[in-house]
Amino acid sequence: MDKKQRTGAERMPRAQRKQLKQRARWSVKQHYGVMLSVCLLAILLGTEFTGSLDFLKVQTPTDVKVEREVLEESEFGIEQNNVWKVVTEVLAGNLEQGTQDADRLTEEAIRKSEDSGETALGRTNGVLANLVNDLTSGLFFVKFVKGFYRLGFSQGAILFIVSVFVLTVGIGFWFLVKNVYRAAGRRVFLECRTYEKVTLQRLLFFLRSRRWMNACVNMLMQYVLYILWSLTIVGAAVKRYSYFMVPFIVAENPEISWRDSIKLSRRMMDGHKWECFLLELTFVPWKLLGIATLGLTDFFYVNAYKTATLAEYYARLRRLAKEENLAGSAFLNDTYLFEKAERGVLSSVYADMVLQGVGAVPMHLRGVRGFIERNFGVVMYSRAEEAKIWEAERHLLAEEAMEEIMNRHAYPDRLSPNPIHRRSNHFEKLHYMRHYTVSSLVLMFFLFSFVGWLWEVNLHLLSDGVFVNRGILQGPWLPIYGSGCVMILLLLYRLRRAPLKEFLATVVLCGFVEYFTSYFMEAMYQTRWWDYSGYFLNLNGRICAEGLFVFGVGGFAVVYLAAPAIDNCLRRLKPKLCVTLCVVLLALFVCDGLYSAAHPNQGKGISASSAVMQDAQGTGDTQEADSSDREAWGTNTAGTHFVMARRETARADGGCIPGQGSRGSCTLVQIRTVRE
Repeated sequence: MDKKQRTGAERMPRAQRKQLKQRARWSVKQHYGVMLSVCLLAILLGTEFTGSLDFLKVQTPTDVKVEREVLEESEFGIEQNNVWKVVTEVLAGNLEQGTQDADRLTEEAIRKSEDSGETALGRTNGVLANLVNDLTSGLFFVKFVKGFYRLGFSQGAILFIVSVFVLTVGIGFWFLVKNVYRAAGRRVFLECRTYEKVTLQRLLFFLRSRRWMNACVNMLMQYVLYILWSLTIVGAAVKRYSYFMVPFIVAENPEISWRDSIKLSRRMMDGHKWECFLLELTFVPWKLLGIATLGLTDFFYVNAYKTATLAEYYARLRRLAKEENLAGSAFLNDTYLFEKAERGVLSSVYADMVLQGVGAVPMHLRGVRGFIERNFGVVMYSRAEEAKIWEAERHLLAEEAMEEIMNRHAYPDRLSPNPIHRRSNHFEKLHYMRHYTVSSLVLMFFLFSFVGWLWEVNLHLLSDGVFVNRGILQGPWLPIYGSGCVMILLLLYRLRRAPLKEFLATVVLCGFVEYFTSYFMEAMYQTRWWDYSGYFLNLNGRICAEGLFVFGVGGFAVVYLAAPAIDNCLRRLKPKLCVTLCVVLLALFVCDGLYSAAHPNQGKGISASSAVMQDAQGTGDTQEADSSDREAWGTNTAGTHFVMARRETARADGGCIPGQGSRGSCTLVQIRTVRE
C-alpha cells in the first residue's frame, strides 16, 4: 500500500483508542512497581517526566521567609551557598580570594550546624561531612585547581582542562546513559504488555545483548535530526511525530542502524501523525490534574499509564506495518516480544536446560543439622557431600528460572534476534549460594579480623605516623570485622538471591552490632573506643551514615566476591589442617580475651576515657587535655577518620572540640586548627 492509499485509511476510531488505553491500564496494574521504578529513574536522570516531582519543591510562607533570611544573613559579607562566586573568583585568577570565600562558607556551615543543635547532621568530622562541606562551599573546585597550579599549569591551561573535563563527563553521561534510557525503558514496557514476569534487570537488555553503543547512536541521531528540523517553522511539530517510534523500534531491535530506524519510523507514522496527536490529547485532563496536584498524580500513575498506552499504540502500528509489508518492516523481527511462544518451540530451544532440571531433587538434612543448613547455609559434613548438595542447588536455581520461561511468564532470551550473552565462567566459580563449613567460617572470622586490624593500623600510621595497636584486644585482630562478616554470611543467607535486600539488611545488621558494641563497652569500661559526634548523619556518636555505607558495600563484597574466593582457597587445604588451624587460633583468641578482660588495650590513639578528661578539667590542665584529645584522633571501624572528643562542653581556656563544644563558643581559627 502506497502513501496515498495509507493516508487517512487507517484512522483509529474512538473505540480502538479506548481499547488501547484499557489494555494499558491492565498492564500498569500487573506491573505497577516495575513501571513506577522505570519512570522514577527517568525523572532522576532528567530524561522524561521531570515535572513530576514539583510537589517536593513546595514551600510554605514560613519556609520562604526563613530561606530569605538565611540568604541575606552573613557575618562575612557573602551570601550562603554562593558556590558560583567561588568558582568565578578561581577562574579569574583570584585563587587566594576564592579559597578564603570557600573557607568562610565552610566555617559558616559548621557553625550553623552546631548552633542548630541537630547533632545528627554534623558537619565537623568524617569523610562524608568533609565531602558535603567541600561541595557546598566550592572548596572541592579550589583544591582541584590548586593541584594543577602545583604541577606548573598556567591559568589558561587550567581553564581549558577544567572545561574539557566538565564537557567530557557531561557529554559522556548524556550519550551513554541519559540519551539511551528512553529506549531501554520502552523495552521494559513492551515486555510488560506481553509477559507476567518482568524485572528491572531488563533495563540492561542492550548491555547484555552487546548492542548498547548502537542504541546510543540511534537515539543520538534522532535527537540531532529533530534539533535541526526544529530550526524551521513547522519542523518541530511535524518531525516530533515522524520520529515518534524510534525509541520503540530501537527497543525491539537495538541492532538496527540509525538510518533504517529513522526511515522506518517515518514510514510507520505516515498517515498516523494526527491520530497520535489526538491520542496524546486525551491525556490533557490528566495533565491538568497533575498540575493541580503538583505532579503527584503524574508521579504515581499518569507517567506509567501514558507510556504503557504508547507501547500499545506502537504494537498496533507494528502490526499494520507487517500486514502491509511496509518497506523496512523486516527490521521489526522480535516476534516473541509481542506474542508468547508455543510450548513446543520453548521445549526444543531450551531442551538442554530442561534435561538438566530433570531429577534435580533438593538434598537437605533433617533435624537440627537440616535446619542450620537450610536457614544459615552451614554444613558439617564432608566436602564431597557438600559438592553434591551444591550441584543439586545449582540445578534447582536453573530450574526456577526455566519454570518462568516454560510457563510463558517471562521473555525467552534464546528466541531473541539479539541473544543474551552468557557471563564468563570465572564468575560461576564464585557461586554465592554455597554452603560453608564450620572450619571455613572460623578461619574467615580470623582472616577478616586480621584484615580489619591491618586496615585501621595502616590508616593511623599514614595519618599520624605512629603505630597504634587498634582494638581492645592485645593480638592483631579486630573481632568486630570478623564477627560482622560471619554474621552477614549466616543471618542473611536467605537474602542472597536479592542483592538489594542483602545490602539493606547488611547496613541494618552492622549498624545494630556497632551501636550496641559501643554501648556495652562504654558501660563496662567507662570508655568509648570510637565517637562519631560531628559526623554527618550520626546517631548518638555511636554509628554514622558513612560508616554504615562502608559496611554495606564491604558486606556486599564479602558475600558475593571475597567469601566465595576465600572458601575456594580453603577447599584446597586438607580438612585436618583446617581443623588444626581453627583449634590453635581459637585457643590464642580465648587467652587474649581473658587477659584483655582484666587489662584492656588502652592508650594513645585507641580510646578516650572520660576519667582522664574529668581529671584534666578538674586540675585545669588544659594543655594536657588538648594533647589527649589530639592523640585520640584515630580511625574508625569503617576505615574513616574520627575524633575521640571529650564530652565536656567547656574548657578552662574557652576552646572547644568540633561537635562537642559549647554552642557558638568555637572561633573560626580553632575550628580550622582542630580540623587540620
